[in-house]
Amino acid sequence: MESSTRNVAIIGGGLAGMAMALALHQLSIPCTVYEARSTHSASQTSSGAVMLSPNALRILDGFGVYPELQKKSYAFEYVYYKDADEQTVDRYPLGEESRFGYKALRVYRQELLDILYNACFERKIAVHFNKKFTKVLLENDTSVSFAFDDSTTATASLLIGADGIHSKVRELVAPNVQKKFMGLTALTWETPTKQLRIPEDKDYKFPVSVLTSNGVFVLAPQKPDGSAMLSGTQFPFEDQTREGWDRLMADKQGLIDRVRKGKNMDAWPDIIKSAMEDINADSLNMWVFYSIPRLESWTSEKRRVAILGDAAHAIPPTTGQGASQAFEDVTALALLLSTLKENAEIKWEDALDFWQKIRQDRIDDLLVLTKQLNNKRLPLEKQKQLSKGEVWVDESAENPDQMGWLYTPKIEDKVKAWADGKLKQ
Repeated sequence: MESSTRNVAIIGGGLAGMAMALALHQLSIPCTVYEARSTHSASQTSSGAVMLSPNALRILDGFGVYPELQKKSYAFEYVYYKDADEQTVDRYPLGEESRFGYKALRVYRQELLDILYNACFERKIAVHFNKKFTKVLLENDTSVSFAFDDSTTATASLLIGADGIHSKVRELVAPNVQKKFMGLTALTWETPTKQLRIPEDKDYKFPVSVLTSNGVFVLAPQKPDGSAMLSGTQFPFEDQTREGWDRLMADKQGLIDRVRKGKNMDAWPDIIKSAMEDINADSLNMWVFYSIPRLESWTSEKRRVAILGDAAHAIPPTTGQGASQAFEDVTALALLLSTLKENAEIKWEDALDFWQKIRQDRIDDLLVLTKQLNNKRLPLEKQKQLSKGEVWVDESAENPDQMGWLYTPKIEDKVKAWADGKLKQ
């Protein structure tokens, strides 16, 4: 259906929005990005870092940005788990070059965003800042008109909401759905690796999750040479309004006091105590854990508005798959839009239904893995009380393709097989 790909509007200039723009441009589908902020620029540590696994890196490689990304990232293959005695008890693969084609990368979110913006600028993709989406004005079978808070309006054949967990576009697609606070936040900060007292007799490999009676503490290298380390753990909080969270985040000393006094310091190994001794307030971040109930639909009634990424399915951060799954959403939708452009006989509604199904099935599988990995972060005595299958265990020695389902999703093959089946009907 040509009208669905005539021009696409993307609300949100974050990772998902910019990846969507690159994917559409690559398939010769015109698009425009609208971002509420005044600029994409920010300090390097302003929004922490992200993990990128092979399923995401394959997509980014297809955009031509992988070499630049690789230069700015810390490469690794496993996350290691240690018990309270600092003995390594397991490992979880985030990427394996020999099996999946890529090591995992850890990169500052802002640096990844800069790379995506520069790629869009080089390709002359239209990006408009200071454009805060407010509402849809009119939607019919071929187009959608929408407004911004500066009283301007625009029209597109398709409006894509890539505007995150607090999505304004989601209010149209799922008006009665509210995000749910999970009762936890992660407080993280950046520690110079040289500040850490790493015991030579404990065989520390990073990233690592140390399991103690205080809960899990994470140490994850940042910068290509690993000279900085993300340090952090989780704390219970009462839910807040966005303004309330902003006030808490602005009180850096209050958060530092919570880190140092909110748990039993004697329960932390010395390496963790060393990470708490000189906390850089400027690098301190608060990650608030929200979930979204499973949505009945990711598209509006007339199918001219769609949401993706955190706007459609907020994934807990345990698996390190938030950004990766947004990139998968983008790739699947762009490929289907391209298929529609080339095959007018395929119905627009059928394509969107297929897109949501394969993506929702994928998210459902990830939520099972998330629960297993959440249990993996429990103290070992609690893990032993759970039944087999409730805790993730490395079985790669017996099953080399244990994580193949996650890291080699074969999106292009699935879209092509579906389209071929439709054309034969």
